[in-house]
Amino acid sequence: MSEKSIKKRKLPFTKAQAACVAGGIILYAVMELAPGVGGQALYEVEGLKRAGPGQGETSYEIQVSGLDRENGSRRITVEIPVRERKYSDEEAKDLFERIQPELKEQMLGENDTLEEVRVNLNLKSSLKDYGFKITWESDNPELIDSFGTVHNEEIPEEGESVWLSARVTDGSHERRYEYKVTVYPPIRTPEEKIADAFKKWAGKADLQQQTEDRLLLPSVYDGHKLSYCLPKEGDYRIFPVLGILLAVLLHVKEGVDKQKQAKKREQQLLFDYSEVVSKLVVYIGAGLTVRGAWERIAAGYEEAVKRGKRSIRPAYEEMVKTVGQLSSGQAEGRAYSEFGRRCGIQSYLKLSALLEQSQKNGSRQLRPALELEMVSAFEQRKNLAKKLGEEAGTKLLLPLLLMLGVVMVMIVVPAFLAFY
Repeated sequence: MSEKSIKKRKLPFTKAQAACVAGGIILYAVMELAPGVGGQALYEVEGLKRAGPGQGETSYEIQVSGLDRENGSRRITVEIPVRERKYSDEEAKDLFERIQPELKEQMLGENDTLEEVRVNLNLKSSLKDYGFKITWESDNPELIDSFGTVHNEEIPEEGESVWLSARVTDGSHERRYEYKVTVYPPIRTPEEKIADAFKKWAGKADLQQQTEDRLLLPSVYDGHKLSYCLPKEGDYRIFPVLGILLAVLLHVKEGVDKQKQAKKREQQLLFDYSEVVSKLVVYIGAGLTVRGAWERIAAGYEEAVKRGKRSIRPAYEEMVKTVGQLSSGQAEGRAYSEFGRRCGIQSYLKLSALLEQSQKNGSRQLRPALELEMVSAFEQRKNLAKKLGEEAGTKLLLPLLLMLGVVMVMIVVPAFLAFY
């Protein structure tokens, strides 16, 4: 490709870049220099917008040109606070008329009317939508306080009247509203009424027995015999749930234990495989038959276990079972095949296949095959040992992380406490 064609291909991309840069510069110039866009003309025409009534003061930071007599074009930054807007007299009058029914409706809370108040009132301290602040006063604070809390436990069934006064103001205008509230005792169930009556009686008895160590409750009250007991301190329904949960966890634990045992058995079988193959190679090389070598290995294992020199190993246990099958008259090929299936690992299945094949075709090629298998078995054992070592190192990470956390707490906590 010629140099001229390369320049032609690069030229449109260069123009696009130049257009982007030029567009950015032009937009910057327009925003900075055009009248009204920078903000000066906007403030001159529209002024600085005030916040609504009750929303507080707003602060504007503007740039003013012309303040400097020597350099009239110089812009000086000025921060100007603008107070919130106030209602005019007519606006305030209209709003006061409008909010009176709204104020009465919202103060009810969960009560239906002010003529029947049984629960707390909703006395707000402000109307944020209008910017008004409200101050409440009660002519009987022991019955209804300025927060709207109703204390009606001791009043009679016919109720009592209370006058509430609301002072509403925006800072410049003010209006007072008076509300007559009739308070009734709370609605109680028959059981609650009986309990309240007995509670009052017990209160009087407590005053009479105040010099005694204990308050003695009556055995007979209002013509009825009474018995007492303390409520249950806890809910024991959780125990059946815990029992079911424990049963499920035990079932899960059994499954996990079985998996661990199976994994451990598999690891032991893999570790012992190279040893079993090497012993077969040695005994067969010494002139023993396959069965004779097998029986010699099994007998040596049993003797070592009896003397306590060796622990129980699954591979040799399966070999002992195979010797028992051979002693009972089972064919060698079938006994070796079942040995491999019982072990359930590919290596032992391969060994059982070699031994079974030697019974059919003769044992001339068995020893070379076992020697090759022995080399492979030792390599497999080395890889397994390396893998287990890596897993052990990974398991040690959790204790190390916990120790690191403890050390960090011991260092960081005193450092934080030093600031207090």
